[in-house]
Amino acid sequence: MTNLKYVGQPAQRVDALDKVMGKTKYVGDMSLPGMLFARSLRSELPHARIAKLDVSPALKVPGVVAVVTSDDFVNHGNFGFPVSDMYMLAYQKVRHVGEAIASVAAETPEAALAGVKAIICELEPLPAIFEMEKALDPNAPQIGPDRKDGKHPNFLSHSPVYKGNPVEKFKECDVVIENKYETVMQEHAYLETEGGLAIPTPEGGVVVYLSCQSPFIPRNDLCKTLGLPADRVRVIVPPVGGSFGGKDDLNYQTAGQVAALALKAKRPVRMTFSREESIIAGYKRGAMHMNIKLGADQDGTLRACKFNSIYDSGAYSSQSPFTGWRASIHAMGAYRYDDCSVDIDTVYTNTSYAGAYRGFGNTEVCSGIEQAIDEMADALQIDPIDFRLKNCLKVGDVTPHGQLLTESVGLTDCLLAVRKMSDWDRKRKEFAQQPASAEKRRGIGVSALFHGTSLGAEGLDEATATIEIHADNQVTLTSGLTDYGTGARTVYTLIAAEILGIDPERIHVHNPDTNTAKDSGPTVASRTTILAGNSVRVAAQNLIQNLDWAAADLLKCDAYQVHRVGEQYIGPSEEPVSWDVVVNHAREMGLVLSAFGRWSAPEIHWDEEKGTGTPYFAYHFGAQVAEVEVDTQTGHTDVINIWAVHDIGKVIF
Repeated sequence: MTNLKYVGQPAQRVDALDKVMGKTKYVGDMSLPGMLFARSLRSELPHARIAKLDVSPALKVPGVVAVVTSDDFVNHGNFGFPVSDMYMLAYQKVRHVGEAIASVAAETPEAALAGVKAIICELEPLPAIFEMEKALDPNAPQIGPDRKDGKHPNFLSHSPVYKGNPVEKFKECDVVIENKYETVMQEHAYLETEGGLAIPTPEGGVVVYLSCQSPFIPRNDLCKTLGLPADRVRVIVPPVGGSFGGKDDLNYQTAGQVAALALKAKRPVRMTFSREESIIAGYKRGAMHMNIKLGADQDGTLRACKFNSIYDSGAYSSQSPFTGWRASIHAMGAYRYDDCSVDIDTVYTNTSYAGAYRGFGNTEVCSGIEQAIDEMADALQIDPIDFRLKNCLKVGDVTPHGQLLTESVGLTDCLLAVRKMSDWDRKRKEFAQQPASAEKRRGIGVSALFHGTSLGAEGLDEATATIEIHADNQVTLTSGLTDYGTGARTVYTLIAAEILGIDPERIHVHNPDTNTAKDSGPTVASRTTILAGNSVRVAAQNLIQNLDWAAADLLKCDAYQVHRVGEQYIGPSEEPVSWDVVVNHAREMGLVLSAFGRWSAPEIHWDEEKGTGTPYFAYHFGAQVAEVEVDTQTGHTDVINIWAVHDIGKVIF
């Protein structure tokens, strides 16, 4: 489409005004008459057997109405994907500090806390392991579940990429470097902490308002662990105050706990986390240890890479197998190699478990490979940007995975642009002349990246949307994907307004709701705009077709003779007819004023054993330069400026 009126133009976010005025209702703002407050008893030990758990004293605390443990769930509340190794509340043992053991619902938050403190819980310490390199030792304490493949129970997954024989190729290289790199666990620190509100329904079901990234995953988990059919469980996602990937598994457990308490108490139950509890109980970005070996010719041509890594999943699997896989795809950076290999092992430890976190494994490996690229450039005495420009992927190149890149590979342009913006050449020369004895020294550095779009070969990748014109000619949109602060609702609105040719203020986007939307997977992996946005486009195109027929009938012409100017339909007579008149005429004709849209990502293939194929149907590329000032006496570092250039395709708003 050309001459777009809304898409790609500056726009106010549809939810901005309510947020800045404090009108937006998050889970923590929701309250109902008779609502109970919930709190969980959490483990203070990293690994222990639950020797005794007596919740009866809690029920004697004034104000306490209900208590639940793993015994209140089907199969003890077992759930999890891709590995079903988690529980709504700890069963038999705890595997990390902060793991929930029992939950209490009471008339006040104070009574709930008193109830938690009254629970008799005796934990028998078990040997714990915190170093990922020791997780697979033959005598390491068992953390993960028993395996049927003969591998150590603390082994979770292996993600490889193989091309040629880098070990032999290193022998031909003029320069070879090898080093170790580490990233540590990281807290999400979203503004809104975890929370859920459960309301029992008259037919014995439950409605849960949950701050999460997909309403369908917790709905399915609740059906499984509460023994309820899907038509008795409804999950609604209210406005979400940030996530960065952090509102998956932990909030699914929260949903299970408040739902079980609400069903037992027959009253609404809300649980919201304090910041301290969120940090203690929440999952993190996993730590990663990397060993990277690079080989190059003296002229600066990269030849070989060998990337070995171990990734700490912590106490539970969560999304770590997928994180390890995405990490393996991006581990060698956006560069060309003759021969290369990646091996990433993911293991269990007794640290807080790791899950989805922005970048999903790519952030960690990018940190490692970009340091290694800098060190190779330094060894060759080549400018770091020049070295990247010589070796970065371009259109027509084949990735280390064997994927031919046929379009939209903008890394060269990104590097050239950020070089100019940052005044790289002048500053690098100037900073190199600073005396080593200076109290403060300036430095400038560069990093490049590429990132696979959407889920890729991780699984089926599609989204759906519905659109409907109501009696007042206002339009509503539904999507199963969550907007947790990314502006997705605005994206949907602008796309629909562009296709329908109407003012965006006519359009209203419903919150994700398992009763009104269709499952479109979680809001992760930069998939919302491309998948959900396209599904909205398809739905709007399906709807506009009926309106075009109605306009043609009203204007006594063929549909192809009708054109649009704003909200006006114009036929051969040149007499405009308003959108409202056309919509009303469509009703009189008996045409349906609602439509459905589905959009699927292109089919791709990945060979898990060989580590070859097409992991993603598209990538975005970027480059950043940072200028810093370091106090040479204390090590204190100030970031003076950052310049970033990203090739992201069409900007919606």
